[in-house]
Amino acid sequence: MTESQSDLSTHIHSLLETDTPAPLLRAGLKDLLKAYQRQTRQLNRLVTLSDANADKLQLTNQKLELLSQNLSRFVAQTVVDSLAAGHDDTLKTIQRSELTLFFSDIVGFTGMTDDLAPEQMAWLMNDYFTEMTHICNRWGGTLDQFIGDAIVIFFGNPISNGLDADARAAVHMALEMQQRLTVLREKWKASGIPIPMHVRMGISSGFCTVGNFGSSERLHYTAIGRVVNEAARTQALCPVDKVLVTENTYNLVRDQISCKACDIAASVGPRQKVNLFEPLETQAETLTNSPPDERLIVGNSDGFKLYFDSNKVTEIGKVKILLEDALKSLDEKQP
Repeated sequence: MTESQSDLSTHIHSLLETDTPAPLLRAGLKDLLKAYQRQTRQLNRLVTLSDANADKLQLTNQKLELLSQNLSRFVAQTVVDSLAAGHDDTLKTIQRSELTLFFSDIVGFTGMTDDLAPEQMAWLMNDYFTEMTHICNRWGGTLDQFIGDAIVIFFGNPISNGLDADARAAVHMALEMQQRLTVLREKWKASGIPIPMHVRMGISSGFCTVGNFGSSERLHYTAIGRVVNEAARTQALCPVDKVLVTENTYNLVRDQISCKACDIAASVGPRQKVNLFEPLETQAETLTNSPPDERLIVGNSDGFKLYFDSNKVTEIGKVKILLEDALKSLDEKQP
């Protein structure tokens, strides 16, 4: 009940308590008071119901937000974004689309599983997949699946920025992944992982069949076709810690990404081979898409070792003091 409503009720009661009102006026005041009290009760019920609905709506929104967060852990972020944008019709159909496929594989993975403790292996792989997924999402790729230690990603569906742009994003993503891995190897070494992780990456472009495949109980949004196999075969021929792309991808990116021809070719059929190229994008160009606060800084030489991850720093003041002391010491040593 508002303050004005309380004042009105008090005023009617005060009138009824006096002897001045005529009988007819008194009866009218009583009827007015009853009507007022009835409306007040109805209003209070509506307010209570409104508050309950607001609480239910807030709880529902919280549940939807949590569901979206959990869904993105099991479904590609691009698929979640398409669903949230109401583009579910695109996801329901199986179609032919021109995609750029990325395939990566860890060198000597079987040996690593034999040499590392299960706990170490689990931590290493989870950290590796997390880092690579983060880069994939930033460049707009659709994370298809993890196959053991392999990662399959495609660009061009359900969201596409155009064939050329999709291919460039895939190459930029792969180059950033390799650059990130050079830093992560130092991090893992400092964390007690004695075996360095090295990865091969292959990229191919062309028409695929893409959509939801599976059973009536479980579906998986994926791409199938020759191009997927080309990317896998290209990866298998790739030098360690490098990225190779097929000629189709090269033709889409060559205007903006420097590449050099390789003296090897990928077999895509009994009598067909595909020329391969190595992207030569500079580190600075690829990392322009990476927010500065998400980069690891690692370096070492005689008398110097640095591992800096701004996302995990908690004692900022202490870190600043150490860095300032180190810089002061260097300034004192300069001639």
